[in-house]
Amino acid sequence: MFMTACNTDKTTPGYTYMDDMYRSPSVETYAADNNPMFVDGLSAMRPVEGTISRGHAPYEYANSNEGYESARTMLMMPDSYKSEEVRKGAKDLYNNMCSHCHGTKGDGNGTLAEREKFLGIPGYDKQKLPNITPGSMYHVLMYGKGMMGSHASQLTEQERWEIVSYVWYDLRGEQMASVETEETKESSEEMNEEVVTENNNH
Repeated sequence: MFMTACNTDKTTPGYTYMDDMYRSPSVETYAADNNPMFVDGLSAMRPVEGTISRGHAPYEYANSNEGYESARTMLMMPDSYKSEEVRKGAKDLYNNMCSHCHGTKGDGNGTLAEREKFLGIPGYDKQKLPNITPGSMYHVLMYGKGMMGSHASQLTEQERWEIVSYVWYDLRGEQMASVETEETKESSEEMNEEVVTENNNH
């Protein structure tokens, strides 16, 4: 006695063993699939109202001008992010996430600025951004501002504060030192000119 299998449809495996393993249904999270396991019929249970995920810190400042001002004046950088050790690790993070626009020196001359993809990116020195604070920088990383989009989905809370610390203590400090050096140079040149003028008058 001989048995043969004739399956003309090459797109199907023919008869299958444990068919539900071959054709498992795809269910979207929180989709209304009339799931009999849960009271609301959704495919997954919702978090209990008023709870937050483990390790998640809620951000209480709104995505508005008022929220920005509140963060600028009230949101303080945690002390744990002020150390030089933290900023050493944050340098690579900044270069990977921010330098293409803001430049490796924080002067606003990143690759995209040089290619004129974005214009008018300010440096971090006090002359160009006199009113920024660590809180306002963190707020901008959360929600974005102007041409800059939100980085909340790309950076963890820890990474955001590390970048803020690096910008505030290192890059802004370098920019300030550069500005002060230039001002001192200009002041010195003006004094020399005045001395020369006085000598010529005598």
